[in-house]
Order: sequence, then structure tokens, then C-alpha cells
Amino acid sequence: MLQKFLKLFKLGYPGFWQKKNNLIEKIIILLLLPFTFIYYLASKFDKKLTKKNKVGIPVISVGNINTGGSGKTPFVIYLVNLLKKEKINSHVVSRGYLGNLHGPVKVDLKKHSYKDVGDEALLLAKETTTWVSKNKFEGTLMATLNGADVVILDDGLQNYSIHQNLKIMIVDGGFGFGNQFLLPSGPLRETISSGIKKSDMLIIFNKDENDIEKKIKNKITIIHANSKIKNFSQLKNKKIVGFSGIGRSEKFHSSLKDQKLNIINFFPYPDHYSYNKKEMNNLINYAKKNNAVLVSTLKDKQRINIDQRKKISFLDLKIEVKEEKNLINFLKKRKIV
Repeated sequence: MLQKFLKLFKLGYPGFWQKKNNLIEKIIILLLLPFTFIYYLASKFDKKLTKKNKVGIPVISVGNINTGGSGKTPFVIYLVNLLKKEKINSHVVSRGYLGNLHGPVKVDLKKHSYKDVGDEALLLAKETTTWVSKNKFEGTLMATLNGADVVILDDGLQNYSIHQNLKIMIVDGGFGFGNQFLLPSGPLRETISSGIKKSDMLIIFNKDENDIEKKIKNKITIIHANSKIKNFSQLKNKKIVGFSGIGRSEKFHSSLKDQKLNIINFFPYPDHYSYNKKEMNNLINYAKKNNAVLVSTLKDKQRINIDQRKKISFLDLKIEVKEEKNLINFLKKRKIV
């Protein structure tokens, strides 16, 4: 239902989901409030009716209360590599968003495409064993039976079918919680108070421009993190044409500008956008005509024709956690490491 709603907006998330709204946007929010109330009731019933199951190993849930664009998947990858240093074999269970396979199925990079398992699962599978399962409990069970020491649920904060030993909530400091309304009037899957109450830790990505920490101080453990593009030295002193189809494309655009790269144009697309060959050829030719390098994200790479990928430079994100020692100590207290 959410995706059908978002398709109404060419560039992804609607403007009225932002923190500040003009009169027309406020009217739109008002008109959508009855649907928000229905969504709220449905989510409450789902939580109440879902039976919680335990598996024999620790389960970490990484999620958010916003719809997309907070940095969940990059943080899951960071967490996987952190656990590797501690000699812990973690498996990731993903819903395989927009993928066709119901699962549970182990992601095979040689066999599966983003149409099978979604773009995020392909990125995760490059780092560790990843399971796609629309039923996350079944996926977690498969990971347990196949030798996982720990299971990480990618986007699992609203899943009530599994007992979770550690719940980590992610929020982007630049966007915050938007207009703070529930779907579809706003970007929230659940209320801020509900999300904070059930979470053990909050990761604030990048600069806190919405005073998130002040509002929830002493209610939850807060960890600060930054996400920056890496391996971009080959792009210095070159003209760049950028594009991306992620939760909030402006974040990628901003990260390019932060490195003072020469961006002559940037093309935003909706989240998880499926690029066709014609569109890609148009972008490739546009960059060539302007003697520029065409640049996008590794997440976008999964949704682009293999032959066309050779003509595009893809950038990855580097995650820096400021209080990494505090995070490790927290994991130790929960007997995960």
C-alpha cells in the first residue's frame, strides 16, 4: 500500500513529510489524517495479535521509525564487520524489499538479481551470509540452523514475531522525524515515544539539525555516527554528473558537495528505482557530452544493466561511529560478544 502511495510522487517522498509545511501541505496532511488513524489502529492490532518466538541465539534488530532513508543498511554492514573482528559469525535476515522471492532463501550473488531479492540484500550478501524472507521468524530460524552465532534483522524494529536481544533505532540528524505524523500524513511507522520506549539504543547519523538529542535526553542510550563517501580521489578535478534512487537522494548529493567535487548536474529518482536501458543511455550520453564522469551509489548499481555499469563510477559509504567502545561494551552487556 505504501509503495502505491509513493508512486504518486515523482521524486519519492512527498514534500509535506518535511518538518515545515506551507498552507497547501497542511491541508493535505489534514485530509490524510483519517487514513493515518486507520494505519495507527492496524499497527496496534498487528502488535497485539502477533505471537513472539525465541530462537537459540542472540538477535539484534536494526531499524527506524521513519520510512526509509535513515542509514539502516550501511549500519548493518558496519555492525557485521564489527562482529567479525570479535570472531562472531553473524547472519543477516532481510525482507528483500521489492524482491519477488518469498523465502526463506539464502542470497546467492551469482544467481540472484535485485528483482529476486531486492537491492539491499545483494549489498548485505557481499559482507556476510544473508537470508531473504518475508516471514522474518522463518528467516531467523534458517540462519540459526545454518550456523549463525548472531542474527541481525535488517529493518526489524516493527517486527513482533521474534524475541530481540538488542533493538537499535537509526535516525538521520538532517531529516529527524519529519513532520512527526504517522503514515500517510507523515513519514513515521509508529510514534516517536513508542519507538524510543521499545529501543535500547539510538544511532544519530550525521549532524543533529533537529535537536533530537535534547528532546530525548536520558530516555535512551545515544550513539553518534557519520556517513561519508569513500574512494572518491579519482573524481577530484573532474566534472561530475550524479544520480541516485535511494530513500533521500539529496543526502548523496550533499555528500558529493561536502567533498567539494565539481557537480555540474544531479538527477534524483525514487527509492529503489528500477532503471531501464534507455534512461541509463541518456544519462551516460549526457555525461559524455559534457565531458563529465557519471556517478551513483553502490545501492543503485544493483539496479542497473551489467554492461552499462562499466560506464558509471559507483561510490560506497564509510561509516564512522564516534563512541564505538561504548557500542562494544553495550554488546558485551547483552552477552552478544
